[in-house]
Amino acid sequence: MNLRFDHLGLLSDTAAKNQEIAEFFAGVLGLEISGNAAEGYAEVKAGAMTIALHTGAMVDDFGSHGGTLLQFSSDDVRADIEEIRRRGGNIVLEPVETDWGTTSAYVAGPHGVLVELYKFTA
Repeated sequence: MNLRFDHLGLLSDTAAKNQEIAEFFAGVLGLEISGNAAEGYAEVKAGAMTIALHTGAMVDDFGSHGGTLLQFSSDDVRADIEEIRRRGGNIVLEPVETDWGTTSAYVAGPHGVLVELYKFTA
């Protein structure tokens, strides 16, 4: 078997929620979006990873969305957090030095999406 992880899918139960999530990635994090989230599908280009934004799934009941943590490496966490703050981002954890050797910060997005920016410092 040769499995390769190349997409992360976020499922929303409404087109409005899907669009809000797309606007967060584009407007607050400054990432490129293709497709139309309000019509049900869009893709966020995040380096080598693609985050797929879906309205619904190929099953009728995909459960409630309990939250998702997306982790992005950063060359300068503090500078990136200031840029995100300037764009109106909701910083829920200011940059901190962790015991495991990173500088990390959290940005809250809509509908349970949480983004961590981190840089290994050790």
